[in-house]
Amino acid sequence: MFLAIYHCSVKIIGRGKGKSVIAAAAYRAGEKLCDRETGITHDFTRKGGVMHREILLPRHAPEKYTDRQTLWESVTKAEKKSNAQLAREVEVALPIEFSEELQLALVREYVQDNFVSEGMCADIAIHDKGDGNPHAHILLTTRPIKEGGSWGAKEKKDYARDENGERIPLIDKKTGMQKLGKWNEKLWKRITVQTNDWNDRGNVEKWRKSWADICNRYLSVEQQIDHRSYKR
Repeated sequence: MFLAIYHCSVKIIGRGKGKSVIAAAAYRAGEKLCDRETGITHDFTRKGGVMHREILLPRHAPEKYTDRQTLWESVTKAEKKSNAQLAREVEVALPIEFSEELQLALVREYVQDNFVSEGMCADIAIHDKGDGNPHAHILLTTRPIKEGGSWGAKEKKDYARDENGERIPLIDKKTGMQKLGKWNEKLWKRITVQTNDWNDRGNVEKWRKSWADICNRYLSVEQQIDHRSYKR
């Protein structure tokens, strides 16, 4: 008996690399979507092998985002930077030992536990061309949604602090004194911090392990998969 195939990759779809998240979503879902930013309509309705498509939302996301065009069009509008991260994609191989029903159930569980519960919107597409390579594409939003339903900030400004948690003064190199503002107020060093940990590199290891753990609950001992490399 052979091991089930393991594959789980994570990548960013960004405007800086000339990528369109509208095009990506249309291709993976096998749908026709219009990228109003470029004026291009991406029509993949003739694409075969798309077995299932759906969007899962966190509890405070507007219901309108269950519509693929609405979700990703809103994402592109919210991102103003020319090099903005538009989406994160997680791709996982689905064990052929599982039925289609079980494959879908595990993908939903994986997405809900790792991404939607953290506040991400998830666009799922399962592909199977009957060539022994069933897999799921999971497109994830990179910007949090506020409780009121609007998109939140990815980062914010905060005070830099020393080892004691105290604010660090902004020093004038010429005088050696703390700089003062226009209204004679003291100025402090500021830093940019992420509003969440979604870009933490450690997440990739966590997400890869989670997929293996979920699948292994339903695989025999001989078929268990491992997220680690052969060397590890």
